[in-house]
Amino acid sequence: MAAVRRVAPLLKLGVLVLVILAGTLTVRLTPVGEYFTREGIAQAIRMLRGSIWAPLIYVIAYTAATALAFPGSVLTMAGGVLFGVVWGTVYTTIGANLGANLAFLLARSLGRGGIERLFGSRLKGLDRGATQHGFRALLTLRLIPLVPFNALNFGAGLTAIAWRSYALATIVGILPGTAVYTFFADALLQGSQEASRAAFLRVLVAGALLVLLSMIPVIVKKLHVKLPGATGVLAAFSFLGAAAPAPAQELPDHGRLTALLQDVVVDERVDYAQLKRRTPELEQYLDQLGRTRPAALEAAGRSPRLAFWINAYNACMLEQVIDHYPIRKASFPPALVNAVAGRPDNSVWQIPDVFTRKFCRVAGAPRSLDEIEHEILRPMGEPRVHFVINCAARGCPPLAPQAYTADRLDAQLEDAVRRFLSDPQHFRIERGSPAAVRVNKVLEWFGQDFGGEEGVRRFLAKYLAPADAALLLSAETRIEYLDYDWTLNDVETT
Repeated sequence: MAAVRRVAPLLKLGVLVLVILAGTLTVRLTPVGEYFTREGIAQAIRMLRGSIWAPLIYVIAYTAATALAFPGSVLTMAGGVLFGVVWGTVYTTIGANLGANLAFLLARSLGRGGIERLFGSRLKGLDRGATQHGFRALLTLRLIPLVPFNALNFGAGLTAIAWRSYALATIVGILPGTAVYTFFADALLQGSQEASRAAFLRVLVAGALLVLLSMIPVIVKKLHVKLPGATGVLAAFSFLGAAAPAPAQELPDHGRLTALLQDVVVDERVDYAQLKRRTPELEQYLDQLGRTRPAALEAAGRSPRLAFWINAYNACMLEQVIDHYPIRKASFPPALVNAVAGRPDNSVWQIPDVFTRKFCRVAGAPRSLDEIEHEILRPMGEPRVHFVINCAARGCPPLAPQAYTADRLDAQLEDAVRRFLSDPQHFRIERGSPAAVRVNKVLEWFGQDFGGEEGVRRFLAKYLAPADAALLLSAETRIEYLDYDWTLNDVETT
């Protein structure tokens, strides 16, 4: 199943490529392409002129053409000829917007997962730009056509821009160009039908507007006008090429993370709303993690490595949450799996591939949370890591309000275990006949790291008062595991 989940996004991306390729080949190699020639357009106009179904057929044709990446400029001109300036602009705008949104949704549903799989953490900068400046950038690129219309439709779907921002920017941004092209087509028609001065002036004005529209990119470049937020979106249309790697560094300054955690960790919960506002601070620390040289990490010794990877897990999980905050219920089929498992609507499990996706660049490579936990931390042989890495759930041992450091690591790990044992949500002794010790389910999931259930008993007994330790070690005392609460550990969660 894991292999299927890894391959599925790439297969969907392949389907998207085939859809776009099919649109191109259909125009070039089939009779459909004849309708995109001058003679074909003229024939279609003759067939539709005067028909009550002409507007509906035109809108459907424009929608389908745009969704399948057919060139739309000739259809826009045809709309002007068929319906005139006003209604031609209206019908073209409807068809173009429907098609653009279909293309966006195709790219988002089929291509986004594959792009994430291929490019991993290199998408983070683009995604931040698309999230923060997506509307302004897309509106600018719609008004100033630096990127072809169809490329922008599909390319935007591969970024993290919200659909509502995309839809609104498209509605507003394509209207001026649509009106100019429609006006030009109508003016040409009128000019061919009337040999009058007024008709000639209409053609002249329409032509001037069309030339001005086509020259806008050149004018913008000559005037050195900066397009607000467009840089991040433009990056999507260079096929998401790899960014130049930042210079490597030695071990990071964990003080950056401590300064942030001290403000956002409140009573063992996380103020994700505040953390999201302070995303740049978290990103600065993550950038340090990403640029850390593996050789420097290896040479640093066990304690610095252990502290580094504990902090990396916690910081990457925080980034995962705020990238999707506020967390919403997943779409089908993950929503069905989560419902069957009883996971809350704001659980991190609602985030696609939350533990398996390689989204966080650490020590020079994109990492998943599962990789950090199961392939790096656990093999280091320190079971106390299970008391300090935090999976953003209320059932998880709480996130500490400071980063872990090599010089204080042992004391910090000991404090975490004692804090865990003092919290009845994670550990409690129920005296009776027979007695029972109820503990966090984490110790069942990772019991082998402690040496099995007997190892768990011996490990915990070291931290208890003599009477409680004796009770725990008794063969007559049952160990029961508490239900795990996957509710997001947000201060806003009641």
